[in-house]
Amino acid sequence: MKKQKSSRRMHAIQNNRWIIWLLLSFWLSTGCSTTRTVPEGDRLYLGAEVKWEGKKPDRHKELGEALVSLSRPSPNRKFLGMPVRLWLYNLGNKPTGKGLNHLLRNKWGEPPVLLSKAKPSYSADVLTSHIEDLGFLQASTGYETKPIGKKKAKIEYAVTAGTRYRIREVKMELDSSRLGKQIQRSTDNSRLIPGRFYNLEQIKNERERISNYVRQRGFYYFNPDHLLVEVDSNYNGEVVLYVRLKDSIPANVKFAYRMGSITLFPTYNLSEDSLVRNKEAEDLGPYRVKDIHDLFLPKIFSRYVLLKEDSLYRFRAHERTLERLMSLGTYKFVKTEMEAADSNRLNARFFMTPIPRRSLQVELNGNSKSNNFVGSQITITSLNRNWLKRANRLEVKLAGGFEWQVGGNRVNQANTRGYSLTGEVAFNLPGIIVPFWKIRTSNAFIPRTRLSAGYELLSRPGLYNLNSFTIQQAYQWKTGQLTDHLLVPVSISYVLPSRISPEFQEILDRDPALRQSIDKQFIIGSNYTITYNNVNKKRIHSLFLQGNLDAAGNLLGLIIPANSQGQKNIGYQPFAQYVRLTGEIRHYWKLGKESQWVNRLLAGTGFSYGNNSTLPFVKQYMTGGSNSLRAFRARTLGPGSYRSETSTFAASEAGDIKLEFNTEWRFKIFSVLKGAIFADAGNIWLQRENPEKPGAAWPGSRFMNDMAVGAGLGLRIDASILVIRADLAIPLRKPWLPDGEKWVLNQLEWGQPAWRRENLILNIAIGYPF
Repeated sequence: MKKQKSSRRMHAIQNNRWIIWLLLSFWLSTGCSTTRTVPEGDRLYLGAEVKWEGKKPDRHKELGEALVSLSRPSPNRKFLGMPVRLWLYNLGNKPTGKGLNHLLRNKWGEPPVLLSKAKPSYSADVLTSHIEDLGFLQASTGYETKPIGKKKAKIEYAVTAGTRYRIREVKMELDSSRLGKQIQRSTDNSRLIPGRFYNLEQIKNERERISNYVRQRGFYYFNPDHLLVEVDSNYNGEVVLYVRLKDSIPANVKFAYRMGSITLFPTYNLSEDSLVRNKEAEDLGPYRVKDIHDLFLPKIFSRYVLLKEDSLYRFRAHERTLERLMSLGTYKFVKTEMEAADSNRLNARFFMTPIPRRSLQVELNGNSKSNNFVGSQITITSLNRNWLKRANRLEVKLAGGFEWQVGGNRVNQANTRGYSLTGEVAFNLPGIIVPFWKIRTSNAFIPRTRLSAGYELLSRPGLYNLNSFTIQQAYQWKTGQLTDHLLVPVSISYVLPSRISPEFQEILDRDPALRQSIDKQFIIGSNYTITYNNVNKKRIHSLFLQGNLDAAGNLLGLIIPANSQGQKNIGYQPFAQYVRLTGEIRHYWKLGKESQWVNRLLAGTGFSYGNNSTLPFVKQYMTGGSNSLRAFRARTLGPGSYRSETSTFAASEAGDIKLEFNTEWRFKIFSVLKGAIFADAGNIWLQRENPEKPGAAWPGSRFMNDMAVGAGLGLRIDASILVIRADLAIPLRKPWLPDGEKWVLNQLEWGQPAWRRENLILNIAIGYPF
């Protein structure tokens, strides 16, 4: 019987090999012909090459790559060195409808880039201009077409760089006017330094710097175009730069202005322009207010208007005022109208168009969590953007949803369904509000104080309900365009489990650490989060960095004495005592217009003490699921090399330490359909040894032996406002298996239903995993 099965398997393998061979042969004979659709008499353009004539400049390889990127046209795009989209185009024929040929030619494929479309003379001029801007003032570029075979060609650009010129001297040829003297004073911070290479971009930056300098000193009408920088290159490899004012600048450019009246229009609407302008202003001293609808208390703007009457006009104060008014979150537009009242005074008017004061948002969306539960959720948010007429934000939020687990072995899991209910009231106030202490800031981004109270119910029918009541005071601020801070000095939560089923109670009885983590308790502490995020689709390399420090029960532990059992309580309830530190790094690498490689490293550790032998349940780390290790079911992996017999029933595994690495290549298939190839590795561990869970504690330097590894493929429907994701993954390394057997690459049995049920994990979620 075994011989018959083996014979059938070998026969199937041989048949599969013949099929694969036939498909490859067909592909090679048709689609892989890159010149199939090149017209007679033309050639497939393979791109440009740069050949250096004479002495090569420093970093010539990088400079050569930059020059190639400037040449036009660009050749057909490649993936792993192969013109896959051109192959797909060549597989099709001229479409007559919306069938396969339409997809191959108009959606998936890319037509050949032809030599006849190249403009080598134009590209040669562009290349010469680029290297001249870098200081190679005697550069020249020639070109030659290089045929390759019968139907292909490339263009070789021969670049002669010559000497790279340095700055010999910078001469400021300015008059003795007040403007001329201010420009002369700015030279201490000049970016044009003798001895450095000539660079056109640096000259542009220097003009911008001088403009900002003099505008900061009252010269409102000055701009970089009023400066002229002339270059004299007759110094044997050096240049002398002459900086002067243009002869034709208007007279008002030479005046330094002081501020006259400053008027705010906090409810401006273009349709009411004349009515608003003619309203009598309320004079508050430093500024005046014209509010025809009486929506804002006039005095609240004193913290945001940094321009001062009768003081010298300051460019930075002007910019900061605009930025601070916009960062209130109350206005749709803020624009400035500056008017010269006389030869030395400016009147400023700020026209502020508010967003509607009240809004009600109803949102029906997918709900994706890291515990592998997905479903639908309806969220109703009521927002008042100008509560108490002080630009405060009052938010009332209600959310209800239901969830179920998809993928994996659902038969053995009782908690495959559940529902949640969330309610929150939050007050978001401009500024840092501290009792008995007044804090004023002048940066572009207004800090905010957030006071909130909320309730959340998470119900797992047949297992347990978890109720969480939370009140918080938080401060949010920015230290730049890309860096955010969140400090929560006071956070009080009360966690109350209820409706625990007898089956789940048996699990708690066998696992004291899990029982303690889910028991009712106070969590009173503070936390701080810093986030740096420069992720931008236009950037080649983007970074997301986040760090969080979370501590609870530390000060209370010093004040409250222990009872006879050695426990410290508030009333009759214990409070949590722990410190937790979490860090996350993401790197986004743009490989092409529709291709991106994303890597993430997440590490966290918690230390519990006093009342706790482990972190509270809501603060523990978990792994597995649609946003973590996608080849493993959520909360069933670990800790460490431990394998729970009940995790497939309760999915309750969590830890005090976590290490995880994810890598994912994302690419466009066509239209809104995107693809992904990914791999995940990581695990969780306990801080202390647990006799009930051998192998679950942190193993020190041997932690790599406990790492789980999985990989898979993904499809995403990316409609910008909503991303629906399906990731199919399989485990490659199972840390609970004996040493030498953890890697399971040799155990892939795609044809066996039992193997597929156990190892083929489908994750359906909303949004990208990271």
